[in-house]
Amino acid sequence: MKILRFYHLHLLTLSIVLLVSACSQQAAKPIADSIYFGGPIISMQQNNISPKALAVHNGKIIAVGVLAKIENFKGKNTRMIDLKGHTLLPAFIDAHGHFSMVGLLSQSANLAAKPEGNTNDIAQLIKNLKAHKNSQQAKQTGWIIGMNYDDSQLFEQRHPTAKDLDRVSLERPVMIIHQSFHLGVLNTKALELVGYSASTNNPAGGVIRRLKGSQQPNGVLEEMAFFVAAMKIIKPKSNKHLFDMLQGAQQAYLAAGFTTVQEGRATPDNINGLIAASQQKQLEIDVAAYPDPVFYRNLPKFKRLMAERTTNYHNHFRIAGIKLSLDGSPQGKTAWLSHPYYRPPAGKTADYKGYSALKNEALDNYVTLAYKKQWQVLVHSNGDAASDQFIAAIDRVQKVYPDKDLRPMIIHAQVIREDQLDALKRLNVIPSFMSVHTFYWGDWHRESVLGGTRAKRISPAKSALKKRNSLHQP
Repeated sequence: MKILRFYHLHLLTLSIVLLVSACSQQAAKPIADSIYFGGPIISMQQNNISPKALAVHNGKIIAVGVLAKIENFKGKNTRMIDLKGHTLLPAFIDAHGHFSMVGLLSQSANLAAKPEGNTNDIAQLIKNLKAHKNSQQAKQTGWIIGMNYDDSQLFEQRHPTAKDLDRVSLERPVMIIHQSFHLGVLNTKALELVGYSASTNNPAGGVIRRLKGSQQPNGVLEEMAFFVAAMKIIKPKSNKHLFDMLQGAQQAYLAAGFTTVQEGRATPDNINGLIAASQQKQLEIDVAAYPDPVFYRNLPKFKRLMAERTTNYHNHFRIAGIKLSLDGSPQGKTAWLSHPYYRPPAGKTADYKGYSALKNEALDNYVTLAYKKQWQVLVHSNGDAASDQFIAAIDRVQKVYPDKDLRPMIIHAQVIREDQLDALKRLNVIPSFMSVHTFYWGDWHRESVLGGTRAKRISPAKSALKKRNSLHQP
């Protein structure tokens, strides 16, 4: 079946079924700008209605039904669009994403493994980065940037190091970003420019990996150590560079049928850039941003930002709430588990469980502030220990604010347990699963990260759905 994603209309935010008879009772019947027919029209309604035609006026659906009746809304300038067997369905809403990073991806060297790329060993990774040395991005930023490498898919079964990336260039800085976006690697020149040396301590919630027997960084950066460096590097040099990057992101989302996207864990630069793009009407799709207060350092400034935000879209942009990160990536072995990794990463002991990204006190303070100010709060939590931390924080704050339904959400919840799903149901917390993990890393999770027993329960959407449905049972 061919599919035509109807992304020109925000169908999910509109009522999909309007009775033609009700329309005909209006004093002045609207004339349709467009009428769609000639293919399956999926309404996503529980009664599974599949009308034969659909009329649109001023960006809103005004009627659905059989073509003979819908043609009553036809005027001399109405466009008659024959789907020719394609399927028309509502546009998609991005439940978890990083809008600006998609823009960065569109400009960077592709270091993904098959089937999305050809980087299956470090030699090919180096070759792809060298081919990117004269790209528009490299000219605009001065950096050679590659995205979506995956150590689990490389022949060498390891992360590249600064020494490897020095083969791309000794004079120019090079950065590559792991497919999880929770780790990255810098070459020697890049480490020098961001100020990472043997005397640099690990930041809270992050690790600077070191050369064996030395404190000198080996180039691999985990979590906050990587984020701090990346924020210095990725900052656009001009509005033109920014808008080019955002346009690349928009085209990627639109091509996939999305009209509402998320900017999760937005940095100050992300927010400022999106505000500028909104003001200059550069956005074609709705962007809901969730800034991370940890990145702001200045809490009063962050509070002012949130106090001045508009809850409705203005030129396709709004700040919808906040997002915090509680741990890292299971495939990168930085997620925070309650039991040890099946095979610990190099240099770690058999009892290694990953680590937290945020201390309990800081999490409690942010969650309490969110409930006090009525902000929706999202958290990145892959490991079940991180989910325990968030569940405990929500449990505490809901005792103080028992009547506020702010729809808190756990993004990923990848190894969440049955007892934790029970707690989410009790606290009205939404798990947002990313089941595509099993396509990319199912084997890796079973054989290296979690082992067979835990790997069988990755992203337990069926269990969550059963618990949700039980809410509606008498």
